Order: sequence, then C-alpha cells, then structure tokens
Amino acid sequence: AFKKMGEIKTKYYLRFNALDEAGVLAKISGILGDHNISIKSVLQKGENEKPPGVVPVIILTHRAREDDIQDALGKIDNLTIVRGKSLLIRVEQGIF
Repeated sequence: AFKKMGEIKTKYYLRFNALDEAGVLAKISGILGDHNISIKSVLQKGENEKPPGVVPVIILTHRAREDDIQDALGKIDNLTIVRGKSLLIRVEQGIF
C-alpha cells in the first residue's frame, strides 16, 4: 500500500544558517521537540563565518514524520535568529 508523503517516517539531515549567539540551539531544538522530532546529533561550527556572525547548524534526526518535519521547519525558518531557508535531506535507512 502506498503512503502519503506526509505519513512517511525517515531520518533527516537539517542545515540552518543561524546567528552565532546564546540560545540558538535551544530555540531550534525546542521547536523540533514540540513536533515530536528527536535529535540524533548536532554540529555547530563558528569559525570562518561568512557572513560574519552567522554559523551553520547541522542536525541529524532520528526517524520522524514528514509532516512534523515540514511544520517544524516552517516555524524555524521564521525565527529571527535563522538566516535564509533551511536545507532538508531525507536519509535512507542504514546510512546513519
């Protein structure tokens, strides 16, 4: 049987360009948690910032529903601490 895209559960690679300031990870992870999205790992680099003051935040998630991910990204992209649109890549099972 076919599933609707929003019902599919898989892991995700998420990338945000966020301001390099206190509380950024808490805000992003709070929104993910509110949407039942569990974080597997986080990477934030603060060196060689281009543009200055903005750093990439990379999050790998555990399995989550597509609808939950899309709703969460909509809220995260509207945060004043996030610059530009987030990047989402669906991760095949067994890769991470």
